[in-house]
Amino acid sequence: MKKSLVAMIFVMMMSAFINNNTGNDKIFIQLYALEGKWIMKTKRGYIGEEWVKINKDYLQNKGFFVKGNDTVITERVSLKNTGEGIFYTSSVEDQNNKQPIAFRLTSSDNHVFVFENPEHDFPKRIIYKLITADSLHAFIDDRTETGKKQNFYYKRQ
Repeated sequence: MKKSLVAMIFVMMMSAFINNNTGNDKIFIQLYALEGKWIMKTKRGYIGEEWVKINKDYLQNKGFFVKGNDTVITERVSLKNTGEGIFYTSSVEDQNNKQPIAFRLTSSDNHVFVFENPEHDFPKRIIYKLITADSLHAFIDDRTETGKKQNFYYKRQ
């Protein structure tokens, strides 16, 4: 009797883990749509992001700025699907002593993905909204209605 009870508990625990991970897997597959090069024209040049799928649970991004013939890498991002959740981890050259900052995926609905880190000064949220296959609205903010916000309207290159 004890062996069957232990086996039943083990099966239930594994089932819960698999179901939870499957949910993350389905969400992460939607994030594959980021793969490729995204560009936004500004008054000072172009800014962009280039996403590469490393494996089924890992996307990597380089944020960059282009002025004339010069391209400067401004940020490196890893987007990982883990057992604890989906994490957007950013390293910006001139911020946070070059230390990576992680943002956890807190919601995803209708091709809108919200990553949050309420402990970080700015941003506290990073949001990606896939408008079409070739149009992306990303923004960062401090989670307040009237607070600081930066918008990025990208087109696929």
